[in-house]
Amino acid sequence: MSEYEIGCVAVGDLSTNCYVVKKKDTGDACVIDPGDNLTLIQDLLHRMEAKCRLILLTHGHFDHILAVEHLRSERAPVCIHKEDAHMLTERDMFSQLIPYDPRPMEEADYVFEKEGSYTVAGFTFYVIPSPGHTKGSVCYLFEDNLFTGDTLFQGSIGTLNFGGNAADMEASLRMLCNLPVDYTVYPGHDGKTTLSDEIANNPFLKEFRRK
Repeated sequence: MSEYEIGCVAVGDLSTNCYVVKKKDTGDACVIDPGDNLTLIQDLLHRMEAKCRLILLTHGHFDHILAVEHLRSERAPVCIHKEDAHMLTERDMFSQLIPYDPRPMEEADYVFEKEGSYTVAGFTFYVIPSPGHTKGSVCYLFEDNLFTGDTLFQGSIGTLNFGGNAADMEASLRMLCNLPVDYTVYPGHDGKTTLSDEIANNPFLKEFRRK
């Protein structure tokens, strides 16, 4: 039986998925990608009877970070990959699409530099760097739950138009196709899926399927 309960709410102008990963035994929660609409996120936490103890960011684009400072005020540490850490304090080209922006924010409390298992604020999870959409894009693993941000969607992948890199994305997609077990995939936009379904049906993964 899973240790976690997972909730989701779509927030902001781009309907970004914000996830709450709650420990069933304590009610402590990790919030992944609080992209905007603090009230909606707080409502989800309330419904789940959860308390935000940790904030994980899959990357630094504005639609995944706009509510960070509000949640951080509850003393929840913020974590991001080192290659995207500057996006908390500097506006990137993607953020020019919106007239408002909370940056500069405070710097991240914890910066990931490589793949591996991490324990932060009482949560143990696995970080998989997946550059392509941004240099510092990552996926997070909680048990068999894979949070892919804007690396992998149901039937699609993240755009490369705002600082992306095609070669990096290709390497990341190839890596995901070669993970040893199946996972439930929770993407940054649209509905959840499974890694096996994406490997079988996602046209962007076609060339990386195992022969």
